[in-house]
Amino acid sequence: MLEISPLLLAEWQFFGSLGFLSVFVAVLFASGWMLLFLKLTWHRTGQEAWIGVYRYWVRVFALAMVVSVAVTIPLLIQVGTLWPALLMKIAGVAGPLACLAVLLAFACKLIFLNGMLYHKGKMKEGWHTASVLMSALGVTAIIYLMLALQSWMNAPQGTLKTESNMVVYDWTAILLHHEIAWRLLLVFAGSGLCLGFMMMGVSAWQALKRPLSQAENLSFRIGLVMALFGLGCAVLPGFFVQDKLFVPFVNTGWSKVWWGVILLLGLMMSVMAGSSFYLWFKKREIGKTPVFFQKWCSWMTFSGWLLVLLTGALTYFRNSPFIVQGEIALQEVFRHLSAYALVLSSLAYLAVYLAIAASFIQMFYQAARYGVVPVRKTIGAAA
Repeated sequence: MLEISPLLLAEWQFFGSLGFLSVFVAVLFASGWMLLFLKLTWHRTGQEAWIGVYRYWVRVFALAMVVSVAVTIPLLIQVGTLWPALLMKIAGVAGPLACLAVLLAFACKLIFLNGMLYHKGKMKEGWHTASVLMSALGVTAIIYLMLALQSWMNAPQGTLKTESNMVVYDWTAILLHHEIAWRLLLVFAGSGLCLGFMMMGVSAWQALKRPLSQAENLSFRIGLVMALFGLGCAVLPGFFVQDKLFVPFVNTGWSKVWWGVILLLGLMMSVMAGSSFYLWFKKREIGKTPVFFQKWCSWMTFSGWLLVLLTGALTYFRNSPFIVQGEIALQEVFRHLSAYALVLSSLAYLAVYLAIAASFIQMFYQAARYGVVPVRKTIGAAA
């Protein structure tokens, strides 16, 4: 029987939670800026199709935000149970960054997200658009802080290692780490492809069911542009800093994952090429394309999720067997648990995450099936 070490099981359990969170953070990041673009374009043109797209995708943004917050809890539990010594060793770096991220999250939620999600129509449109802008900036700032921590863990600088922990002597070196720009490009790539294919896929799925509205056709075109943007962002780090950010391609244990990423990107590029051909060369909306192409697009709706998971694994396991490259080994901070306990807990986490993902997808298609119907105010009306 194949023996798998408890340390490897713990790594995969932790990565599973981190990867699941990354998917919804990617959706949250991309949708925040896309919603701002929709609001600004609606202000400029006055065309209702833009605000129609906004009404649907702001619900996806809210769902992604709820899931992201919910998944953070088991992730923190895993840090405490699997890697209890980790926070003590990197508290000098992770502590201030995590505290600032939490403060930004609470401020963003209480002030800006609250206005963005629950007070549209109750405040001036200019103030509501400002809330959308600040929400997108807040999410971006939190992601930037997490990228700074990840970059430092991959290539420590601005710190000194002592017997008990890492001491910071230069915060500028951490906050302006040379890898952050490349990792931010990866975030642009993953989030653009993730949300872009969701937008294209759901419009294609709607086209199979009924004629599309102007807003739904517009949503497909916006999704295609986002996917093309994401693909462009993926090219640069993939070619120029592959050896610094990812597990080497020649690594025999990870070559199959690399081929999986290449195959998935090829399939996604086929959808983007077909969409570009029909929309811009043939001048057809998605509802007037062949049925086989609509089905192909709808099948690829969540392909961006898989891409984020695969590239996340290649990035996370780049440091193995270190948690902080060259400074702190995984074995130093791992709490030795039995393989049996880790298998059971991993299955429990998997069941929870599958239930959350299924609920998200069900609500995603529920809104797509019936559309977004504004709720009429009934306060003071006769029952």
